[in-house]
Amino acid sequence: MEKTRGRMFLYIGLSIICIAFVVRWLGAPLYCFWGLLGLAISFKAVFLVAVFRAGPFRPGLWLYLILAGVVMILTSLLFKSIFPIPAIRNILFYGAISLKITGLILLLLDRKKSN
Repeated sequence: MEKTRGRMFLYIGLSIICIAFVVRWLGAPLYCFWGLLGLAISFKAVFLVAVFRAGPFRPGLWLYLILAGVVMILTSLLFKSIFPIPAIRNILFYGAISLKITGLILLLLDRKKSN
């Protein structure tokens, strides 16, 4: 039951992100997009808290790299829309992508090693 509740938050968050991008693509006001995006991020954060609170899960280096990448992408959005500084935005965005790819590779290597 506990696992199902956690996954439900993840799937709801991902669905709301899809809806937010469709709303943005259809040309709705910008506040609709940002509101839906904030709601989706909240659901995904609740999912992460639920995963961390579940007993034996121990975060590895891969998870910290992926989470740092997510934070860097969100920060790069600030430098894209609120403080338009393209150089800092590009550094943050491409640095975040490299951190997330490195985290994914470490995750795959860790899973391969445990099997």
